[in-house]
Amino acid sequence: NQDPHNYVWAILGESLQDHNYYSEAAKRLRAWVAEGVLLQEDTPKVLVYRQTYKSPLTGEEKTRTGFYALLKLPDPGDNAVLPHERTFSEHKADRLKLYSEVRGTPEAIFVLYSDPKGELGEMFNDLSPDVTFPDFHGHENDVALVSDPKIMEAIKRIVSPQKLLIADGHHRYETGQNYQAQCKAANPDAEGPQPYDYILVYFAALEDPGVEILPTHRMVKGVSEEEIEKFLKHAGDFFDIEESDEDVSAESIHDKAIEIHQDESDAEVMGFVTRDKIYTLKLRDKEKLQSLLSPDVEDSIRNLPVVWLHRIFFDQLLGVTLEEGAPDRIAYVRTGSEIQAGLSRLGYDVAFILRGTHPDEVKTAAQAGVRMPQKSTDFYPKILSGLAAYLHP
Repeated sequence: NQDPHNYVWAILGESLQDHNYYSEAAKRLRAWVAEGVLLQEDTPKVLVYRQTYKSPLTGEEKTRTGFYALLKLPDPGDNAVLPHERTFSEHKADRLKLYSEVRGTPEAIFVLYSDPKGELGEMFNDLSPDVTFPDFHGHENDVALVSDPKIMEAIKRIVSPQKLLIADGHHRYETGQNYQAQCKAANPDAEGPQPYDYILVYFAALEDPGVEILPTHRMVKGVSEEEIEKFLKHAGDFFDIEESDEDVSAESIHDKAIEIHQDESDAEVMGFVTRDKIYTLKLRDKEKLQSLLSPDVEDSIRNLPVVWLHRIFFDQLLGVTLEEGAPDRIAYVRTGSEIQAGLSRLGYDVAFILRGTHPDEVKTAAQAGVRMPQKSTDFYPKILSGLAAYLHP
């Protein structure tokens, strides 16, 4: 935030000292357009965005290609855009203040569409980037502005008829809906499509091999040695449990996470870590385990390890009740080093290692209208803020 043109000044109010952050953010964005810091396109275009990165879990190099375009908000009750996460009202209230002052969408939401033949991907691969730059994560970013009618028509033909899946940006999407409703109430006589009927979206293909969902592991405080023994005893009713010979280190936990994430056997695998031991839990009796799920757990998510963790392990075996937000007893982490530090220095007693949720599993839940447990998905990498913005005239 030392650079006066850093996009953080336009989107993160809590980091600013302005008395009225929202109006100041709007002034900055409009000033950046006037100064040429943000380039205003006069003709319809899409922005094709390619990110080449190394998976923080496996180290494998991957490339994800998508594009920015405007999406017309569907009518209320039309499930053309499918969520999979719960949202929190205070976050949406904050974003609505920003959208109202900015009059537009300063950040895109990230949605997935289906392109099993890779038709759009082939078209995008033939493009030469207008800009190439590294980011602070070490990822390579390529951007191409496209006005080719053939590509524009292919996007409309393939994407427009589909139901879209929100990958990231649930709060921003619902804020766009709320802003549209607010504007419609203030302009009851407006006819035809209006600027507030559209939001900025980054689209990526569900089948793109660069679409990665990282696992989010859980650490828990307040678990006694007796409760750990009881948990392992009960877990043995459903899982084959293997104790590792490895010491509990960041490296050994990371290796276990990779093993679980890449496991392709028919039986689900999870990891359980205490301060001095690492266990592998391999599912033996799915039917018996699922019998412990309450009837209100929908069929579309009953096979997910993250659901077993939240609704059986936490609720029934460890006595941890999950309410809105994360309780003080639970931490959500990504890396082996975070787990090792949590268990050795930060007062956590156990950790659970999960595989990443598959994109098809997210799609199945969303199509069924089911919201997944908190932190079930972590689409990686994030799209960079500031590459594109949608500001109303």
